[in-house]
Amino acid sequence: MKYPTLTSLFNSMRLSMLTLCLISLSGCVTDPELYSNQEPLQEQTRDLNDIDLDGVINERDLCAETPNDAVISNDGCEKLTGRPKVKFREIDFAFDESSLSDFEYKRVVEIAVFLNKYPETELYLIGDTSIEGSDAYNEKLAKRRIATVHALLIKNKVSPKRLMEESFSVTKHIPEKLKGRHTRLIAVLKWPGDYKDYEVEWNIFTESNKKTKNIK
Repeated sequence: MKYPTLTSLFNSMRLSMLTLCLISLSGCVTDPELYSNQEPLQEQTRDLNDIDLDGVINERDLCAETPNDAVISNDGCEKLTGRPKVKFREIDFAFDESSLSDFEYKRVVEIAVFLNKYPETELYLIGDTSIEGSDAYNEKLAKRRIATVHALLIKNKVSPKRLMEESFSVTKHIPEKLKGRHTRLIAVLKWPGDYKDYEVEWNIFTESNKKTKNIK
């Protein structure tokens, strides 16, 4: 007879404990003062997107658009190779002369060294003259100056296929800041349209990353 009595007592105690738990939970839910000291939820203020898919979130990305195949720095910018970007150089001649001084001779040799170091470049040799004399005479003088520089570059192992020739009468490749007539030759460096001046990334994911970027 004692076993049923013990079972009944146990059930009564369990029911009492459950009732106390429910009362406690009810108090937590209905009492707003328990939450009065809670801080409100903070709004998201940082842009965690990666619009150019370079692995750097917009919040830290200093370069919004980076090339698909570039090595990226921690700031989201492509790492430059440090290649010098020479755009033009002026070679001075004496009045009515087409021969080079010792100083200008050395400068032309420096151009040849640069061209041999970066074989992807082309060079426009633009003969220029001052305004004295007839156009016909000046045109011939400009061509003699081109021939002098052209010959020295070839002598220093620059392929003639990389050397283009123009005169002061053609303004297509003369930089705007150099417009005007002077006793000189202008050497204008041209980089190919697909030239890359940044470190190129290559790994097994490069091609798939490129395709993903192009889809957006």
